[in-house]
Amino acid sequence: MLFGPPGARPVGPGYADRVPDLVRFTETMRGALSAGVAGGHEAAAADGEPATFVLTVVTPDVDAMVVDPRHRNRAYGCLVAPAIHPLPLTVIHGFFDLFVDADDSGRRFHMHYQLQLRDDDGRHYFLRGIKEVVRRRWIPTMPVDTTTLFTDVFEGGDDGGVPRWRGVLRMGPLGVAMQGLSFRGAGGWLGLRGIVNFMAYYLRRVWVAYTGPVVQRRQA
Repeated sequence: MLFGPPGARPVGPGYADRVPDLVRFTETMRGALSAGVAGGHEAAAADGEPATFVLTVVTPDVDAMVVDPRHRNRAYGCLVAPAIHPLPLTVIHGFFDLFVDADDSGRRFHMHYQLQLRDDDGRHYFLRGIKEVVRRRWIPTMPVDTTTLFTDVFEGGDDGGVPRWRGVLRMGPLGVAMQGLSFRGAGGWLGLRGIVNFMAYYLRRVWVAYTGPVVQRRQA
C-alpha cells in the first residue's frame, strides 16, 4: 500500500473512492500560568494565575492521521488566561499532534499542542504544550500523563525566543468523562468507524508506551 505526503489522504488500491472518516471531540483543561519562567513548569504553575482552555480537536480523515508521521489534527477554541489578557484569547490556527515519537526508543511519545492565539486587541501569541506519555513507574501513569499539559506561551505568532508565560494545565476526572461524551464521528458505519479506528490507534500507542521499561520523565 502506498501513501502520499504527511497529512495527505492514503492512496492506492481500495482508497480511490473511499469516504474519509471524520472525528471530533472537545477537551477542557484547567491550571495556572505565570509570567515567571526561570524555573520549571510545576514551579511556575504554583505561583501562577488560574487559566483554562477549551479546545475542539477535529480529525478530518482518521486513516490519514494514523499514517502521517506527525499524527496531526486541527484544533479550534480559546484560552482564558488573565495573566496574559483579561478577555479570552482565540485560537486562529491550531494543531494537535497525537503520539509523536519523542526519541528513538519507540516507547516515549509526546502529544504536541501548537496554537496561534489572538487577543481582543489584535495582539498575537503562540501556545506550545506537551503531554509526555512514557512509563516512569512500575504502575502505569497513563491517567496522569495523558491529562497533564506542560505549557509555554510566547508573544508573537511563533515559539521563537524565550516563553513569556509558563505553567501546567490539567484535566480532572469530570473533564475526562466530558471529553469522552463529546466524541462525534462522520463517515462509515453511521459515523462510528472513525471513532473506533481513532480509539484503536490511541490504545495501541498507550500499550506500546506502558509495556516498555521504566524511564524518567523529561518535562518538569
